[in-house]
Amino acid sequence: MHSLIIGGGKIGYYLAKVLIEKGYDVSVVEKEKESCQKFANDLNISVIKGDGTSVSTLEQAGVASADSVIAVTGRDEDNLVACQLAKRLYQVKKTIAKVNNPKNVEALKKLGVDIVVSSTDNITGQLEREIDSGKIKELLPLGAGKAAVFEIVLDETFTLQDVPLMEMDIPLTLNIISIIRNETELIIPRGLTTLQKGDKLMILTKTKDKNDILKALKIKS
Repeated sequence: MHSLIIGGGKIGYYLAKVLIEKGYDVSVVEKEKESCQKFANDLNISVIKGDGTSVSTLEQAGVASADSVIAVTGRDEDNLVACQLAKRLYQVKKTIAKVNNPKNVEALKKLGVDIVVSSTDNITGQLEREIDSGKIKELLPLGAGKAAVFEIVLDETFTLQDVPLMEMDIPLTLNIISIIRNETELIIPRGLTTLQKGDKLMILTKTKDKNDILKALKIKS
């Protein structure tokens, strides 16, 4: 998955590191030359020196292929504009903006930003959770966050119905521990168990392997 971060300050740098560790393809837009060099040297990722409210800069940074745009500059208005451009011009699925003034939270939501995070909150932790909140939901962190039980609902993009689990190409690192069907039936999976659209799966895996869940089940992100 491709995440585009607007703003290369401390928060942007931390988020880039976290997302890279989780297997995301990350690119960054930052105005300051020194910050751009730090990203490029330390993280070896694509960094565009420019203004995140500029269409040409966003295009150069690959916004058209981004699954999420995360705007964390020090200016609420810039974060809003970057998210609006990403959503309206490029139909980016998820836009996330940091607000420095808590009074602006509701305004940004009304103006179309999908997720608004206030800098008065635990900003980095909340942003991590919001970035990941999509088809996969973390239910229970384990081992100081190194592993977790995740939940995923098999949506309309799931195409492996009636294929036994033993015949699916599911890595040993992903352990399906239970299946809930029709909100009432609990299934403990075995090799011959098959899955259906609408099933809710509980999967135990290392946090760093979370993105393998969609790949293994062939579900579109």
